[in-house]
Amino acid sequence: MRIVRRRGWVGVQGSFRVLSSAPWHGGLRRALEVVNVQVPLSFDCGVRRFFRDLGPRFRRRECVGLLTSVDVTTAVVERRPEATALVTAGIGNSASVGTINSIVVLRGRPSVAAMVEAVKVVTEAKCAALRDLDVRARDRPATGTSTDAVVIATEDRGDPFNYCGPATPIGRSLGAAVGAAIKEGIRRQHGWTPDRPIRARLAERGWNDRELGESQLQECLREPLLWESAFALDDAALAGRILPGPPEGFARHLARCGRSPNWVPPVAASDGRSRPVRHPPRLPSPRSRGLESRKPAG
Repeated sequence: MRIVRRRGWVGVQGSFRVLSSAPWHGGLRRALEVVNVQVPLSFDCGVRRFFRDLGPRFRRRECVGLLTSVDVTTAVVERRPEATALVTAGIGNSASVGTINSIVVLRGRPSVAAMVEAVKVVTEAKCAALRDLDVRARDRPATGTSTDAVVIATEDRGDPFNYCGPATPIGRSLGAAVGAAIKEGIRRQHGWTPDRPIRARLAERGWNDRELGESQLQECLREPLLWESAFALDDAALAGRILPGPPEGFARHLARCGRSPNWVPPVAASDGRSRPVRHPPRLPSPRSRGLESRKPAG
């Protein structure tokens, strides 16, 4: 297996058995080459016509082809003992998030069922990487993109295996390679890292500095743990794991109210409807009632 980088495309060459969701020659087949070709954002011509116009090399049946608008010079190669991942990752298309193409070459001789299971492992690794980076799709955590593609390839060398789940050594190796490649690809393409500033993450959620006064914003940014909690609560409320929060969301409520939020979380009533919590009145302290705590006699 050989990694190939050319102007406008990257790929792998070898003698492969391939299972893929590729737009060009996808499915289960034999291939000599898997390519990931860069196209403009305005791409609208047919896939068949596009690959045929690229030349005989791409036209042949033994070529499996992917398309991406991501700069292919940012492609990441992650090698592990049981698997190699070649990934381009972009998050510009917010129908979900962008285009993340993953080409994986497995060591050994996987069964077709193991190759299908590898697709699942790649998808799980992608979701975990996007979660770790806090990538958003509109107002929700992103799990992928509307144009993602996955290629699982093998040269059928080595021992046969029938399982490739995350509990197997090859599945763990595959997940680690894909997850690391996606994170690094997004860093190269967009400059995003898990520890990017809170202000940047607010902008990704559609905020702008005009929503808050600068002094209020600066005060809030000093409390990163509160923000992480607010972001997590917003996601939990959207997923229905907790009762709805403030109408504007926990994060915006935190920003507007600072450390003295006046929203009281609802609780579920017996009829299934949510009602505000009714806190008991605060009793005056013994000191305010003129009573002092005294040591018992004896």
